[in-house]
Amino acid sequence: MVLSVEISGLLEERLRRLVDLGIYASVAEIVREAVRTLLKEMDLKKIALEMYIKKEASFQYITEFAEETYDTMIDYMLSKEVIPLIGAPKKEDAIPLYPGSYVLDSLTLYVVYKSNIVDLLSILRKKGYRFVILDNLSSSLDVLEAKRLLKGFKYSRAIEVVSRKIPKERKGLHSLNEIASLYYASEIKAKVLSDDLRTRELARRMGLEAFSSASVIATLYDELDHIKLNEYIYSYRSVPCILPQEIIDLWKKR
Repeated sequence: MVLSVEISGLLEERLRRLVDLGIYASVAEIVREAVRTLLKEMDLKKIALEMYIKKEASFQYITEFAEETYDTMIDYMLSKEVIPLIGAPKKEDAIPLYPGSYVLDSLTLYVVYKSNIVDLLSILRKKGYRFVILDNLSSSLDVLEAKRLLKGFKYSRAIEVVSRKIPKERKGLHSLNEIASLYYASEIKAKVLSDDLRTRELARRMGLEAFSSASVIATLYDELDHIKLNEYIYSYRSVPCILPQEIIDLWKKR
């Protein structure tokens, strides 16, 4: 999106003199630098949190807006006593998946690796499931895989990378990656795997089926022994992702 700014009078004259003197290449360059300086002086995390609470922005959007990592944004929100809406707060967010294609967004990629649920994706991949991310997340995938290897885990090969043009304009208070992932899921008639509650809500408004990565545990919970099941539950909740006790109790009744 291109913004037009009207500048006139003495302010315009001063800006043009800076260009004439060769200090800046153009007035546009001066304005861009001024905006960047202004943003550096603002508390973007605080503004992002206000958007999350008052405007119902997605967690992925506010993290991108604040130019923070998921780890730091989660820690900041918890320090302000705000719980990120990440995970599966309702039963329908953690129902078993059926074979097919699932498109993951940036946050979900982060969650499945941090919780080690990516190991379960590898199992499901052998059962006919397909898990996809867009190629703008390929560098993130490489970093996450490298961290796994350093911890002694095997290369997962669970997630496929596909090429997709990322849109330049957002849809409401959602990140570009979210929108691109949802559009791609719609194009190939795939389902959405997202741990961002507000991303799932948008997906469902678009007519897409959407699940949290807790559904991956739900799909395989009867194949996991008690210890392994508890490990995945604990690691998922420690991200932290929401997972109500009633869902855990249901899994353990098998």
